[in-house]
Amino acid sequence: MIISASRRTDIPAFHSEWMMNRLREGRLMVRNPGFRGIVYDVDVSPGNVDAIFFLTKDPSPMVRMVDEIAEMGHMPFFQVTMTGNGKAIEPGVPDVKRVADAFRRISGSIGADRMVWRYDPVLLSGSVSPEDHAERFSEICSLLEGCTGRCIFGFFEPHAKLGEKIASGLLREASAQEKKEVAATLLPIARSAGMELTSCCSGPVLEGTGVRDTGCIDESTVRRFNIPFTKYTVPQREGCTCVKTLDVGTYGTCFHDCVYCYANPASPGRRRSDPGSIMLGDSVTEGDEIIRLGKRQKRLSDF
Repeated sequence: MIISASRRTDIPAFHSEWMMNRLREGRLMVRNPGFRGIVYDVDVSPGNVDAIFFLTKDPSPMVRMVDEIAEMGHMPFFQVTMTGNGKAIEPGVPDVKRVADAFRRISGSIGADRMVWRYDPVLLSGSVSPEDHAERFSEICSLLEGCTGRCIFGFFEPHAKLGEKIASGLLREASAQEKKEVAATLLPIARSAGMELTSCCSGPVLEGTGVRDTGCIDESTVRRFNIPFTKYTVPQREGCTCVKTLDVGTYGTCFHDCVYCYANPASPGRRRSDPGSIMLGDSVTEGDEIIRLGKRQKRLSDF
């Protein structure tokens, strides 16, 4: 079983103590967001978990925890998003230099081959050009050089929940030509820092640019570490090539307030979590169907 922690929220930034308590106990529960009456009771002991992928914009709270996670017998990986988009776009995200410092420290503990930098989403507007991204990207590359061998980048994708922000001009989708220009601009910078630049769900638009379109939690990575995996029969979204994972996060529990985020509701609907709870920001209610998961030979999928 491969754990994703998480695409739905930022567990390292806001819920690291909850995650550590769950790993120490070897058990957690997570609600199926598509079928709300189903709750999974998951054995997350090292004997049942092949790898844990932490996806975050701020890994700082977990710097002191990674050694304990490894000592438990788990194999942690980190994908850390750093864009330099600024407080107007990502109000709750710490300064790039602070995040980069945590990135370097975790890399020193678990190895650069288990660290990925995400430069995602690439946002373009009247005031932000591909050249501006080159400057930001180069700065972050210099902070992370030697601490990772890979950067994944992707572009903002419109979503119905963001209609008002798109209509106002705050957010917009990049054109095919702009995407190619950004790829051509970033690729040599990444290479000079010893990083492979790959894209996420970009499709055929970047063909011929030298940028590989890969999954985030991709087959080549899990094969390199001999991690058992299966693929989705139906991709999570168009162009997705990620391997199957079990996501243990809960929507509505992130506090970064990124303007482009469609996974998190408005502030009044958000939920704080109890570090001692078996579920993140949630609880079992009467009538829930409990399904136990945990055998390694079962290949688990996202919901």
